[in-house]
Amino acid sequence: MKKLLLLVAAATLTLGATASTPQVALQAQKTPAPSNVLELRQNIVEKNFDATNLFRNENSAGALRAKAATAFVTPEGTPKPYVLNDKYYSEVPVSVSMSDDGTKVFFSNLFPYKFADEVAWAQANVSEDGKSITFPIDLPIAELTTSSGQTYLVYPVEMLTDEAGYVKSIKELVLVKDGDRYYIDDDFEHPTRYIGLAPKGENGEYIGHFDSTQKLAFYPYEGSVDLVELPEGAEPTVCSYYFNLSSEGTYTGKQGLVYTDGNDVYMNMLAAGMEAWVKGTKEGNTVTFKGGQYLGKGEYYFYFQPFFADGTLDEEGYLIPQPGDYKMIYDPETDTYTAYSDKDNYYFVGVYISSGKRYEYAYNYVVEPFTGYKPAIPADARDLEISDMYYAYYGAYLFFYKIDPLDVDGKTLNPEFLSYYIYVDDEIYSFSPEVYTRLTEKMELIPYGFAEEWDFWGDYCYLYENLFEKVGIQTVYTVDGTTTYSNVVSVDLEGNTYTMPAPQWEPTGLNNVKTVTCVEIYDAQGRKLETAQPGVNVVKMVAADGSVKTVKMYKK
Repeated sequence: MKKLLLLVAAATLTLGATASTPQVALQAQKTPAPSNVLELRQNIVEKNFDATNLFRNENSAGALRAKAATAFVTPEGTPKPYVLNDKYYSEVPVSVSMSDDGTKVFFSNLFPYKFADEVAWAQANVSEDGKSITFPIDLPIAELTTSSGQTYLVYPVEMLTDEAGYVKSIKELVLVKDGDRYYIDDDFEHPTRYIGLAPKGENGEYIGHFDSTQKLAFYPYEGSVDLVELPEGAEPTVCSYYFNLSSEGTYTGKQGLVYTDGNDVYMNMLAAGMEAWVKGTKEGNTVTFKGGQYLGKGEYYFYFQPFFADGTLDEEGYLIPQPGDYKMIYDPETDTYTAYSDKDNYYFVGVYISSGKRYEYAYNYVVEPFTGYKPAIPADARDLEISDMYYAYYGAYLFFYKIDPLDVDGKTLNPEFLSYYIYVDDEIYSFSPEVYTRLTEKMELIPYGFAEEWDFWGDYCYLYENLFEKVGIQTVYTVDGTTTYSNVVSVDLEGNTYTMPAPQWEPTGLNNVKTVTCVEIYDAQGRKLETAQPGVNVVKMVAADGSVKTVKMYKK
């Protein structure tokens, strides 16, 4: 059962996103109106909207990994873009296709919060009168495996409940077919019918249920899904994109591409860092990018939308972003594009979703030729946090952190040359394969983005430690044989942060990690304890070389 709950939640939250989807949470944002344009440039936010993530996992049979190991249904016909709406989600992209003989309908994703798109197709049979569709109760949509190794076939079903809300039986799922729309026949204002996934055991009987929802409905998607494509034979130029991203609040750099064809200018990182092409038109030295260009799908269908703020307020006194063109000024001498601005307005590159709500935006864009990677001091890690939410279950703390592939000046670094050390109480920590079982050898220097999807997950990891005061990160960047280091940024269990200046030498585990031969624990009054107690503990550690270190530790 090791880390089971976290694995399901983490996989569920990310499977719906493509590589081009900005990894930020949708959330309502409001800020009082600034008094001037300079303040506006720092505090501009979009109009408030409601986008709460209500993922639920109701599984009496044990939580299942959120990815199908085997798909059982092969779709027929030509998939068409649809949206799924249910009790918890709206405007979720899915695909629906009809067999050539009109007797079967195929859905790419009945449960997008459980499966990646087109991983587990579901088949429904059309009734003779063409007014309903039924999902066969003997046709699984996927095979899922628990972390303990148990494998189940899962089926889309309707769950019948008693007055107390407990599931008393399971039956075939039937949806109304209304032309090219499909939905559950229920009172959408006061829904009573539950839809979910049910696993079967070895004897063929249902042994539980999970991911229940209500108000399930599928509608054809009316928007454009045509991506901007480069002309045939195009050879884009590698460039560096720099911008402020709304979700980060800091200057961000990414490597991308630019292609020009006469007066047409194509950029693939202009949509708030999403990797999708948008097309602009150059007149003189001004390039204008229009809104409405399709960017692809992830949690939603995404579109490029320039907008600006001119100080206009809504009835509640908040700024209203207004759609407009996004303009960049081209400097032919430096081959650089810079975001246009004026004294009254400030311009943004926005991404909006299929429901018309703003999702993400960026500003202060500069796009310049990429001149190669050079030695540079990497930026400090940020957003460090230690969580003990899994300590009681697994004897491990979660250590969260963010590492940007940027140098201290905000310029892009090559992620392939970037790595980091984790420090425990100012000493480099050594991850051993005896504890971190998916490692094949001891690891101290960790590659940027490293994730073996058990103990390391890219921007957080597990720490199987009992007594420590703080945990830190130091980023390391090596180019052409030159290695540079960030400061060591640490955080303690109370959330306090510390910064230790970068050393002038290369730290190594051999020099910094000491073997502790004796540990003694005392309470705040100096009384020796057998084990750490809740509250303040004084820990005395004696190393093999005779050195002694004493620290105060707090145990919850």
